Amino acid sequence: MSVSARQRTWQVLRLLGAPLLLGGVVWWAGPQAIWAALRGADVRWLAAGLLCAFAGNVAAALRWGELARWLGHAVRPRWSTAVYFQASAINILLPGAVVGGDLFRAWQLQRDGCPGGAAGLSVVLDRLSGLWILFALAALGLFGGLDTPEMERLRLLLQVPDAWGTAWLAAVLLVTVLVLPLGVLLALASLAGRGARPGSRRATAVELLRRPHGLKQYLWQAAASVLVHVFTVGAVFCAARAYGVTLPTWLIVVTTAPILLLASMPVSFGGWGTREAAAVAGWSAFGVAPPLAVAAAATYGIYALLQAPLALWPAPSADKVSETGSMLR
Repeated sequence: MSVSARQRTWQVLRLLGAPLLLGGVVWWAGPQAIWAALRGADVRWLAAGLLCAFAGNVAAALRWGELARWLGHAVRPRWSTAVYFQASAINILLPGAVVGGDLFRAWQLQRDGCPGGAAGLSVVLDRLSGLWILFALAALGLFGGLDTPEMERLRLLLQVPDAWGTAWLAAVLLVTVLVLPLGVLLALASLAGRGARPGSRRATAVELLRRPHGLKQYLWQAAASVLVHVFTVGAVFCAARAYGVTLPTWLIVVTTAPILLLASMPVSFGGWGTREAAAVAGWSAFGVAPPLAVAAAATYGIYALLQAPLALWPAPSADKVSETGSMLR
């Protein structure tokens, strides 16, 4: 089978796999039970979750815009927000989860005059920043569950040896998640620069990573990502509470990370199917009925659908400025 034929086969399987996975999860949890949960949802919690989801997207858009400015291309907050919502709509409506929207953002930056290397790197670093802090918050959330029955259940599920203290594990995990990305970026900038041909993509990426005020931007991205995911976890928390899911807050913080990670895998439309399957797998172990887990996870997806019309908000012309110094001076 040729490469192009394999690619077409994979695309067809991906198109079929997403609805089949979602249908399988819904069938297993029970369509009638899920529908009953949706009909009995608390509207106040649903509205609060939608506001959190919207605020999280706005914060993420501003975070990405600041990253683009640090990489040398000045964009206004309104431009980055409009383009971000357009990319989010692509993620929801087209297969590939977040891949399509990320490519769209990079293309829009490049179309506005940003060099291709900087445009692509801005999206990659923005995506990594979000995942990085999401798992850092999950590690921080573990401290909230010390000496609780749910933590004992979690340790049992993960087969953590009794001799390993939960607090020490959480501390090591938190420090590792926070420090590791900085070390990796520094190592890449150091090693990749050796022998890189001037003008090559490798040399361009190294030059971008070595821009002034990198540590300041690193800390700024961390703070911005914390804000983004406070709203993100808030949206998941509100969706859960709307259906009477009373898991402890710390446990929702911890489980949101793997749920959203699986939702971002490029094997579905907008995370449908993978997100619901992850919620059932993660929450049912703590006594949450599968129909309620599916309903809560699907509601998080509905929040994204309700925001899709914001993609019609026209993006103003970005400030066509590219410069070699840091925008944070």
